Amino acid sequence: MMYPAMLLAMGLAMLLWRPCRTREGRAPRAAIILLMASAAAVWLGSFGLVVSIVAGHNGRVLAACGAAWQKIVLGEAGLWQSGLLLAWIVALPVRGVWTTAGHIVASQRLLRRLAPLTTGDAVVRGSGTGLLVPGLTTPAVTLGLLRPVVLVDVTFWSSATTTERAIVLAHEDAHRGGHHGLVDALVGVLTAGLSPLPAAGEAFACVRRHLEALADDVAARRHGPQTVGVTLGRVALGAAPAGGLGAAGSALWRVHRLVAPNRSSSWRDRGLLGANVLLMVVGLVVVAADTAQALSPLVNPQFCPL
Repeated sequence: MMYPAMLLAMGLAMLLWRPCRTREGRAPRAAIILLMASAAAVWLGSFGLVVSIVAGHNGRVLAACGAAWQKIVLGEAGLWQSGLLLAWIVALPVRGVWTTAGHIVASQRLLRRLAPLTTGDAVVRGSGTGLLVPGLTTPAVTLGLLRPVVLVDVTFWSSATTTERAIVLAHEDAHRGGHHGLVDALVGVLTAGLSPLPAAGEAFACVRRHLEALADDVAARRHGPQTVGVTLGRVALGAAPAGGLGAAGSALWRVHRLVAPNRSSSWRDRGLLGANVLLMVVGLVVVAADTAQALSPLVNPQFCPL
């Protein structure tokens, strides 16, 4: 029970600390990995504790899981033990998948509703084409998980400068090529199951902001941070359409990190985030290795006596 408890404590501590709050934008990819690993640690740690309690087993996670499963199948588990396991399943996996599935369905419905409205014109991008749509209420958006589609607002496209067009399309290219929709969905599952813990919602919002930052950085490598930051600000303040400016909003934060970054503590913050990522990943690997060691003696017909 020691390893799951330690992993749970580490994950909760990292989510409650919220490194995004004080070190936003320093290392977007490291921040995303850290928060995803922290949420996964809470899931795995809490599951290990639950099955250990149900099984009355203080050994490895998988051994406890096998003992708990046998108790339930053979009808030896008490009502409170079965209820505890059921509560974990409903509170985390079911709620996480249900909430995220609702968002995915809504996104697909929006895509199906907008598809017939496309003008038939396409804008050429670095790795494909985007479709022009009237009344999009945001300059551009990438929808879809497995095969993302880029939609560009007609009003924005007709009034934007060449630079604005290039930067917005480079940003959406990064979302599409980086499969940020899949990352967003996975983080949604992990964090929705952890609500009503306030840190869970903040972690999800933080990941979404950093996905926007990753896409902004791709555009900045092509056009320069200053140009991208000024363009983002100009688009956000534009007459139409300016709603949202990315799934996470936070236009001011995005502009500030590009045009006025605090370089004095950049490497220190990157190192701190990197060290915490390593610590969290090591914790997950230790529990996984402990589980793997317990696997061989349990691979027998008695593990699942149906």
